[in-house]
Amino acid sequence: MKLSVCMIVKNEEVMLEQCLSSVIGADELIICDTGSIDKTVEIAKKYTDKVYTDFEWCDSFAKARNHANSKATGDWILTIDADEHLEPGGLALIREAIKDFDGDAINLNVVATDKSTVFKNIRLYRNAPHVKWHGAAHNYVSVPATKECEATIVFGYSPAHKLDPDRTMRILEKATEDNPSLSREWYYLGREYWYRGQYQKAIDTLDIYVKGSKNIPERSDAYLMQARALWAMRRGEEARQTCMLSILNNANFKEAVLFMAELHWEHNANAWKKFAECCTNGGVLFKRVE
Repeated sequence: MKLSVCMIVKNEEVMLEQCLSSVIGADELIICDTGSIDKTVEIAKKYTDKVYTDFEWCDSFAKARNHANSKATGDWILTIDADEHLEPGGLALIREAIKDFDGDAINLNVVATDKSTVFKNIRLYRNAPHVKWHGAAHNYVSVPATKECEATIVFGYSPAHKLDPDRTMRILEKATEDNPSLSREWYYLGREYWYRGQYQKAIDTLDIYVKGSKNIPERSDAYLMQARALWAMRRGEEARQTCMLSILNNANFKEAVLFMAELHWEHNANAWKKFAECCTNGGVLFKRVE
């Protein structure tokens, strides 16, 4: 089974080399540059002759990824970003996972450099016409994962983000304006507002999300963000009620249970901390607390 690595990059001269070094051994490396003004293309060409500059950036990560995938000739595609790298032994685990597998997509482990966030994500999928990326930002593959692979991708923070720090928020604002019926885009837009301390906008945006979503892991995380925003605004009782909604969606969400302890005086806080010891983090979107 031939394995292609497909990447989209822009102004990643600082991070790119570590990433590319980690996937040496793949059968094919496709790099789609979307308008770099630094040495990204020069670095990429040290690792592959399949470097493309024919995609005009249009504020859609899905379109860029699908364009890169269109260049691939492998049976399977591994997607990785320039500010990420595959842990040693990852390619061997990937090759074993795709061997004789008749499904379309496989989850890999994705872990922050400081181990603060851990989650599963489809990064390995069949190179087939029906497998496409969707979503302008925080995009996703059109088919479900039906297998787990223990290969791990480690992600950091690229200095390139500072060149356009509001890019993701801009894309999500336009996406939700153009199509208000979108679901997960409202979740990620609310998260962008929360990151920036725009707490009321985060709460209002996440309200739109939870009213239209049936995705339990995302709903639970959305309620927790709302609770944190309310607490930051000194609206303690509302924060407790909203945090409870997070727990009602997923009683195993340890971070939410521990935050409930933080929201109470000692006599109740100690009980919530005890409850947290029983939480497994099963069904959690992003595992930030062990």
